[in-house]
Amino acid sequence: MKVVELNTALTPSDYTEIESLAEQNYGPRDIAKVLRVSVRTFLHVWRDKNSQIRKAYDLGRFQIEIKKSEKLISMIDNENTTAIQIHNKQSEERDFEDARLDVFGF
Repeated sequence: MKVVELNTALTPSDYTEIESLAEQNYGPRDIAKVLRVSVRTFLHVWRDKNSQIRKAYDLGRFQIEIKKSEKLISMIDNENTTAIQIHNKQSEERDFEDARLDVFGF
């Protein structure tokens, strides 16, 4: 299957399925198998960060991160010590990532 064929073969419901599977922590190879498309071609398109496949995948991953963060905040509100520690660690990682982006620009 060629890239052009893959792009035309996927329907809007396929992109919704990509989001859903990514949110459930499936990787690109598994998603290609579920969609019954060429894994090699799917990965080729997925590696392009501007492709619709990659955008759907990233959106799914982002949606689950939002849900996890919301749950973590509710646990923090209940004074869960472990949740506070997890949040602090994630904040430090985000601060480092932001500083890296600021300095190196990528």
